[in-house]
Amino acid sequence: MVDVRRNIDRVDEQLVALLAERLAYIEQAGFIKPARDTVRDEARIEDVVAKVRAAGAPFDLPDSYLEDVFRHLIEWSIAHEFVVFDDRDS
Repeated sequence: MVDVRRNIDRVDEQLVALLAERLAYIEQAGFIKPARDTVRDEARIEDVVAKVRAAGAPFDLPDSYLEDVFRHLIEWSIAHEFVVFDDRDS
């Protein structure tokens, strides 16, 4: 069990680094988008979810697992992007 936990911790560290990179791009989007009503893009949300589900297929990851994780991540990211957008001209 010790080795399993060590590997979970290792993967978690890699995930944190990737999440930090993703968040930096979310923040860039908050500065780039021309209008507040462009922050939430339903078509883009569905595109991201579809791409994630496709990326998970070779790993036999359940669609419901990926969709739940990424929809939560997307919603948090959108909320953060609104904050960035609203603060950019302050």
